[in-house]
Amino acid sequence: MNSAYKKEIRYTLIFSVLLLICGHLGLLFVAFPSLQGHMIFGFPSQYIIPVAMGWLVLMVVVGIQAKLTNALDDEIEALNESTETTR
Repeated sequence: MNSAYKKEIRYTLIFSVLLLICGHLGLLFVAFPSLQGHMIFGFPSQYIIPVAMGWLVLMVVVGIQAKLTNALDDEIEALNESTETTR
């Protein structure tokens, strides 16, 4: 298997885990109730941390994913063009 396709599988797995963590961080406060009761910027931690991770950090992760996967798509396209010309 080509290394570009291995990278694609690795990126997919890594970003799937990151997206799940960012989107479901609120469950951490359900699993560990002792984390509740703290204040961050005047908001309860069990509200502001999942919102920040679900909106702001998720936006950064998706931006990084888009940049990396677009570069990977270009690499795969160039690889496919080079194999077609050698046939």
